[in-house]
Amino acid sequence: MAVRIVGTGKYIPPGFETTATVAERLGLSTEDILHKTGIEKRHLAGDESASSMAHKALESAITKSGIAKDEIDGVIVATFTGDYLYPSTALKLVQTLGLKAGIAFDLMANCAGMQVAMENARCLLQGNPSLRVIAVVGLAKQSPFVDPFDENSAYFFGDAASVVLLRRSEAEAEAGGLLPSYFTSNTKNYELVRLRGGGSSFPHSPALFEQDSKALYYEHTGLGVWKEVVVELPKIIRRAMDDLGWTVNDLDLILFHQANLRLIEYCMARLRVPMSKTINNVQQIGNTAEASLGTVMDEAFDAGWFAPGKKVLLASVGAGFVYTVTPYYIP
Repeated sequence: MAVRIVGTGKYIPPGFETTATVAERLGLSTEDILHKTGIEKRHLAGDESASSMAHKALESAITKSGIAKDEIDGVIVATFTGDYLYPSTALKLVQTLGLKAGIAFDLMANCAGMQVAMENARCLLQGNPSLRVIAVVGLAKQSPFVDPFDENSAYFFGDAASVVLLRRSEAEAEAGGLLPSYFTSNTKNYELVRLRGGGSSFPHSPALFEQDSKALYYEHTGLGVWKEVVVELPKIIRRAMDDLGWTVNDLDLILFHQANLRLIEYCMARLRVPMSKTINNVQQIGNTAEASLGTVMDEAFDAGWFAPGKKVLLASVGAGFVYTVTPYYIP
């Protein structure tokens, strides 16, 4: 039984900060940052809440797809920057959009979260014949956790929300669509990207700010992440291709978590796939964590890349590190 993408949406907040502005604040070279990341600006939510961004993205997906709200039986939100630690953002969306979804929960896999959430949704839809549509939401309001004076992270991370609507096919014999994902973890560099503040070992308090103010913000070792990802991400992509019996030449499109344009360019070169076979927006919105993959999926869906006959591969990496690859193909 197939699970297929039937709608997508995204919300990018209107406020932004250019890399040139960050460079001036930090006394860095704009050209050096662009050479290293390709990021020209990042969009920032300001006073807008995370759940408001998710609401607008899901509302957009519902409107574009024509799916009735009553058809949505589940909402899964991939985030670690929701309005609260709990209750979940998913339940907030059920409330604000007037949904009847019985399944509503958040999960956390950092920048791999969208694919982890889609895999959860795929398994739920294939395992429960009463479910029709599950909304998968990638949500990142990272700006409150980025130190504007940190030379390693101030120009990387932005805010956004994205949505993928997945439907269980009604025909038992239908094949293809969202295929099972491939996962691998590599924890030797567990501490390279982290946010300690708010965890039970680092609860927010005046003492934490006085003793270790860095714990309140993203800690990001860019070079270490680069060395980790350029080895491991192509490796799991090749493993998935071998298992599927596909070659890179068979692919119509590869979509990546939008971490860093140069990183994506390097991985594509290692795979020997031309950049014409990918879509990127990190240049204009920055690294939007869980939301990022969904933002380029929205562009690809609108352009017809998930149509029958197209072979699409999704690839992400989340802090810690977890890698995931998801194939999509309708014969």
